[in-house]
Amino acid sequence: MALIEDIINLLESQSGLTAKEICAILKLEPEREKDVYSALIKAAKVLRRKGRRLVMQPPRCKKCGFEFDKVKATRCPKCKSEWIEDARFFID
Repeated sequence: MALIEDIINLLESQSGLTAKEICAILKLEPEREKDVYSALIKAAKVLRRKGRRLVMQPPRCKKCGFEFDKVKATRCPKCKSEWIEDARFFID
């Protein structure tokens, strides 16, 4: 639960962070990025109970602008580029 609270506090103070940036700020190993994604899902539920919401700006291709539906993307289905901007998370 501490990771969830840390992420919520971090997003309240610094909006628009990626999971990689959250790992770096909280001094987590890069391998724990998966833990951050699962904590974000739980954080969304906690915020919903408080009348707030977690918003995701989806990943998008930097080459053609294609927006993905999923949280994690590695290759653009439209132009095959691997130049992908990570999803950003905000509290609304």
